[in-house]
Amino acid sequence: MINKRLVPLFFFVITFSSLQTAFSADQDHEKYEAFIADLGNKVIQILVNKNEKMAKRKGDFRLEIQKHFALQSIGRFILARYWRRMNEKQQEQYLQLFEDAVIENYAAQFDDYDNEKLIIKSSRETTDGGIVIKSDIRRPGKGEPLHIDWKVFNTKRGLKVLDVIVNNVSMSITLRNEYSSAIQNRGGIEGLLDYLREKIKNDQINQTG
Repeated sequence: MINKRLVPLFFFVITFSSLQTAFSADQDHEKYEAFIADLGNKVIQILVNKNEKMAKRKGDFRLEIQKHFALQSIGRFILARYWRRMNEKQQEQYLQLFEDAVIENYAAQFDDYDNEKLIIKSSRETTDGGIVIKSDIRRPGKGEPLHIDWKVFNTKRGLKVLDVIVNNVSMSITLRNEYSSAIQNRGGIEGLLDYLREKIKNDQINQTG
C-alpha cells in the first residue's frame, strides 16, 4: 500500500477505454511532456511557498488541478455503476465534494514536501488514443524514486490528465474500492456524501498555516 505522504500531489489512475471516442490522439509528445512538466513545476512552487497562508496555497493548488485534470470525468469513473443511481442533485453534490476532498487531502500534506523533484523520462502512445508520460519523483535522502505514469488525452478543453499510476498501483481503483465500501457500509449514496464531508473536515483539521 502506498504511503500518501510519499505522493503529495499525484493521486489518480483511470483506464478510460470507454471514453476513447471523446478524445483524440496527438502525436506531438513534446507538448504532452511539457504539459506534465508545467503541472509539476507549478505545484512545486506552491509547496515550497510555506510562508504563504494555507487558504492562498489551497486556492492556487485547486486552480492547477482544475487546469490539468479532468476531475469530473475522474469522479464519475470512480463511482462506476453508482453514478447512474444518483439523482441530479446528488451528482452535483458528489462532484463538488470529490473535488474538495482531493484538494483538502493533499493540502493537509503540503508541509511534508521536502525538495522532491519531478523528472520526465519518456512518453509513448496508447491504444485508446492517449499519451503516457513516464516520470520519476526524486526524493533526496529518501531512497528509491517514485515511478509515476501520467495518461494524458487531448480533449475539447485541451490536454487533460485522466490516469496516474504510482509505482504500478492504480490510485483510482483504490478510491473506487474506498467509495464503494462507504456506500455499502453507510447505507447508500447519502452515506457516501456524508463520508466525503467527514474526510474533508478531518483533513482541514490537519492543515497548518
